[in-house]
Amino acid sequence: MLKPLRHAVAIAWALSPAFVLGATQPAATAPATLPPELAALLAPPSLWSVWSRVEADYGYKDNLLLSSSGEERSAFARASAEFGVLRLPGRGFDCSLLTEVAGTHYFNGRSTNHDARAFFFGEAGWQPASSLRISLPLVGSYKDEAIDQSDTDIVRIVSVTKVAGVNLGPAVRWTFHPAWSIEAQAAGERRHFEGGVNDFDIGAGALRLGWKPHARFKVRLGAEQRWRDFKERAQYSAAGRELAGTSLKAAEREAKARIEFKWDRAGRWQTTTRASVLTYRDNGSGYFNFSEQALGHEVEWNRAPWLVRVGGSARRVEFDVQTVGFGISPPPRVRDEFSAEFRVERELTPRWAVVARYEWERSRSNDPLSSYVMNEGLLGLRWSWEK
Repeated sequence: MLKPLRHAVAIAWALSPAFVLGATQPAATAPATLPPELAALLAPPSLWSVWSRVEADYGYKDNLLLSSSGEERSAFARASAEFGVLRLPGRGFDCSLLTEVAGTHYFNGRSTNHDARAFFFGEAGWQPASSLRISLPLVGSYKDEAIDQSDTDIVRIVSVTKVAGVNLGPAVRWTFHPAWSIEAQAAGERRHFEGGVNDFDIGAGALRLGWKPHARFKVRLGAEQRWRDFKERAQYSAAGRELAGTSLKAAEREAKARIEFKWDRAGRWQTTTRASVLTYRDNGSGYFNFSEQALGHEVEWNRAPWLVRVGGSARRVEFDVQTVGFGISPPPRVRDEFSAEFRVERELTPRWAVVARYEWERSRSNDPLSSYVMNEGLLGLRWSWEK
């Protein structure tokens, strides 16, 4: 559609009086040049896209440590930044890069006064044919947070977790039909915790199937197998005692489904539904074994200058060997986790926007020490730039 438009603009320019007068001038007269607006229109589109965002928020959180009792509450200030570069996919080489960093300061926290996170994603891709793409993604992450790990209601044990991870692995995607694609990936990951006690390596293999029969409808199915090798942790007996001289390993299997649908042609209303099933098995007594089912749904309304997003998720974790309480036949440990989010954005100018967000989180378990409720609300200002 853009090509006929360029031709029409060029013809109109050639037949304009300025062009005709230029053609009748003496040879010494400089040739006519296109106005900047027309030159920009006729220029080929750039293959590169660059953007950045900076956001500052002020809010309140009523359970800093996700504690079951004696919650610590505090107002906070949060700053985050995002930077991305994308070379549009096509025949030949493409690449993308995304970095995010965020830090939070709690004004009234007693056990902790901050948390921080960082994320990096980079990918290099090569497309030798329109139906085949080979890529090498690299993912890095860092998280610094404090969590309540208390064993009783009397003494509080706060665990400060600092963990960094790197994931790297090649992927191959084949679009064997205009509406169908299949992707296979093998990856390796390393997670490092401060102190090194919980360090582990992961080897993974994944297979993903995509179906897009319509521009407004997309389905993505995936299956993944992961092998987790702990560096220093030992196996546990069925009674929960550490077994000296052993090495803990685990295998995970996960199946995922994701459905995206745009309810109108303009794409103003969009919903995303996610579901997953996971099983975790250790190489010992099965003390750490569990099964997990998760479901999430998100609704987004986007009509400039407004964007509204509402989402929620539910997750159930059922342990095979771990139990709660005492007696001849104590019940197995079960945990249900729920979360909800409401976010509103309003553009003030092409560069500036105001942001409001509310987040609710609840963990409910037959182990009272694993249950908590958390509420967080914030108001922020964001500056963005894109080229």
